[in-house]
Amino acid sequence: MKIIVDTNLLINALNDKNSIAWQILELATTGDVEFFASPKIINEYRLVIDREVASEKDKEELNNFISAVHVAPATHHVRAVKFDPEDDKFLDIALSVGAEYIISSDAHLVEMEEYEGVKILKPDEFWYMWQGNEDGDAEWNRLFGGLFK
Repeated sequence: MKIIVDTNLLINALNDKNSIAWQILELATTGDVEFFASPKIINEYRLVIDREVASEKDKEELNNFISAVHVAPATHHVRAVKFDPEDDKFLDIALSVGAEYIISSDAHLVEMEEYEGVKILKPDEFWYMWQGNEDGDAEWNRLFGGLFK
């Protein structure tokens, strides 16, 4: 499975190491999922990490994720994200590598839902789909099920 992650997922992951965003990034180490980015996206990842992340340990963990990302050139160039054309770069690389998913918290991307066969999902939507339960019941039960018996 080929996935593209929006830069906002990296920042969201740091806010809570138990978050779904963090668990998605950890999939890079399992080999079950392949993450792809263009050189432009990798540069954006690094810029945001350098600017926004104070902890050296957090920087190291995010750089480990980046090291697991396959870097590929964007051979497609679309104009599809109406209100934030800068986000077209995620569609460009997804189409270039044949990715199935873009994971983003950006409303301009998420509202598209799909573009030329690439599904655009919020982190929780992807995670629940990945876990085989698209409505999140299994995750909710895992986290809170024992509290209400």
